[in-house]
Amino acid sequence: MPRNPYFVQRDIKRAWVAAVISATVTLAISGCQKKTAATNPDSQSKTELHEKTKPLQAADLVGYDGTKLRKSVDHITEANDKQNQEIEKMVDTGPDQ
Repeated sequence: MPRNPYFVQRDIKRAWVAAVISATVTLAISGCQKKTAATNPDSQSKTELHEKTKPLQAADLVGYDGTKLRKSVDHITEANDKQNQEIEKMVDTGPDQ
């Protein structure tokens, strides 16, 4: 017996909301970690940052590509670290006059 379209639509909306909330929490947590890494760049190595994204691979259990998601977050994290280091350098050297 086919499912009621209302329930299918509701389930899709719930999954979408859950994905958006998960992404927001992940980025918020990684944003907090960035401030620590920016003030003390040697405090966390790349492997430690990759270890923190390891739980993202559990997204495989709900139908997402967890490995791809983890690599994407790792890439964003590395890019954010690089940008934070550049900002720190600009702040330390002062404005160009």
